[in-house]
Amino acid sequence: MNYKKLLAGASVLVIAGVAYCLSTPSLDTMIGQMIMTGFHGDGMGENAESFAAVEKQIKRGQVGGVILFDVDVSGLVAQGMTIPEAKKHIFSSNIKSMDQVKQLTAHLQSIAPTQLLIAVDQEGGNIQRLKPEHGFAPIPSAKELGTGDAETTYKIAYDLGMRLVDLGVNVDFAPLLDVDVNPESPAIGALMRSFSANPDIVTEHGRAFAAGLNDAHVISSFKHFPGHGSAAGDTHEGLTDITNTYKDFELQPWRDLLSNTSPCATVMVAHVVNNNFDNLPASLSAKTIQMIRDMGFDGVVVSDDMDMGAILGHYGQEKAIEMAINAGNDLLVFGNNLDFDKDKGEKAHKTIQKLVREGKIKKSQIRKSYNRIMRMKKCMQH
Repeated sequence: MNYKKLLAGASVLVIAGVAYCLSTPSLDTMIGQMIMTGFHGDGMGENAESFAAVEKQIKRGQVGGVILFDVDVSGLVAQGMTIPEAKKHIFSSNIKSMDQVKQLTAHLQSIAPTQLLIAVDQEGGNIQRLKPEHGFAPIPSAKELGTGDAETTYKIAYDLGMRLVDLGVNVDFAPLLDVDVNPESPAIGALMRSFSANPDIVTEHGRAFAAGLNDAHVISSFKHFPGHGSAAGDTHEGLTDITNTYKDFELQPWRDLLSNTSPCATVMVAHVVNNNFDNLPASLSAKTIQMIRDMGFDGVVVSDDMDMGAILGHYGQEKAIEMAINAGNDLLVFGNNLDFDKDKGEKAHKTIQKLVREGKIKKSQIRKSYNRIMRMKKCMQH
């Protein structure tokens, strides 16, 4: 028998010296693991039609992750309202109470063919999807944490991670490694999301925060590469060019941390344009994402929200997906909170299938990303 032919393309599990052939994941399965989407509904009957749509996508393996929001601003943004204005209005989304979130996440995991990534943006300060009014203890802002010691930051992040695990949340898109170059930056400095204007302090507290989450078996995310701290604009609204405001020292925290970081950490890439590296948004730039790899990071690279105006408004979804995957993003996030479509995950999945069929994305690229994601998921196991 030609064992080489038999085992070609197959995974092999060896137990007590005996080799067993394991079926390799299908292209559809691998694509699904690369997609994370937001959705409407709380699992308690609200927005039943939209919630049924995401349930279907999870069951079919068309998405490998979901992201939770406490408010939905998509309708107001569609009407032309700015995002800060829209956020002043309370429209319910996925989070009502701690018990409700726990039931929601348990249900979604129960219907997923592969362990589901369930994410929130829980940085602290102004960016907390799980709020005190939901029964979740508040977390200091990064700016506040940066004035203290790293041990305190670690303890706060570890406690946060344990509480997230209790709720069934296994990914926190935090901490920021953005250096506070411009304290008035609308998306970073003005919201007190940066640890410090000193890159050494950013490194120290970023390392501590990520370690606290990881030790609680929550996946962390260093963001927003290559640095959003000098930006005068907000990529939620449109293209933001930082070419002339960017400082070389903004790369220091990334250099310090990415060469020796946990496989439980991811890197989120910003939609900023920095012509010092490339004339494309960083999230769509192979040159920029290669910088992450050159710094020694072999974990999962995550796109910032693909629905943001900086991307969707300039490239359209299909072209943006093609560029993002070919640039080296492993996990594409569709927040579905700015441009809502109940079938967004399914449509993204079909788009990637189409791009692979047409030869615009290589299957080998899909497999690389799938392997990184599955390796990362081991971090969630206790």
